[in-house]
Amino acid sequence: MPSREAARESVPPPHRISAPVQVILLPPQYSDLWSSDVQKRLDVYWERYKPAFARQKEFFLEVSKQARKEATNYIIRRMRRDSSSNLSDYLKEASPDGNFEFTNVPYGEYKVLAIGKVGGEDMIWQESVDVRSPVPHFLQLKKIIP
Repeated sequence: MPSREAARESVPPPHRISAPVQVILLPPQYSDLWSSDVQKRLDVYWERYKPAFARQKEFFLEVSKQARKEATNYIIRRMRRDSSSNLSDYLKEASPDGNFEFTNVPYGEYKVLAIGKVGGEDMIWQESVDVRSPVPHFLQLKKIIP
């Protein structure tokens, strides 16, 4: 029996979200694919920019952010091509107050990614959710990944 998934996204004050937040619910197969794609991209970047990382450690954070953004775009393209899933069921835009909702979510473990801008800087939030009952889940996305 599918469950109803609802969640709220918020950023601690005084930061303000300056653009709409795109929220993606990644089913297990896409969650694993996203994680492995991020790792592959980081490995390639590590080999390519290792000397620069040694000189500028903060550069690695920027490259990590880029790898996650690229992996997310890749996963969205893959989900669009997958005829077995309707992307609109797994991709939402948060309302101006940070709310978003996924309905009729099959049971399982999911990764929730939220992509937006805070103070003009691209940000990605990530949370895991385990849907095991029809009771709605309410999330506060607070784990910002580099």
